[in-house]
Amino acid sequence: MKFSYSLVSFALIAGLGIGTAIAQDTAGPNDAPAFSDISKDGKYITRGDIPKDNERLKQLRMHIGDSDTNHDDKIDQKEYNAYLSKDNPLQKHQ
Repeated sequence: MKFSYSLVSFALIAGLGIGTAIAQDTAGPNDAPAFSDISKDGKYITRGDIPKDNERLKQLRMHIGDSDTNHDDKIDQKEYNAYLSKDNPLQKHQ
């Protein structure tokens, strides 16, 4: 009997862990994709690489020159991260 309680407890904990992992992997339209997911070569992105349907990146796509600090018409990872940090709604409320 003690064995069955342990097995049920383990199954419950494992199920909760899997549900949490699945929820974290689901990205919504307001989540920005990782730089590596949208960069073709891992070095930079252009306006055409930025997803049109992503709300978080809409301003970057429309005004890419504002985030292109070295004016090479490309966004490198440092510039992308700076845009995301500036645009982070969590930081605005702190």
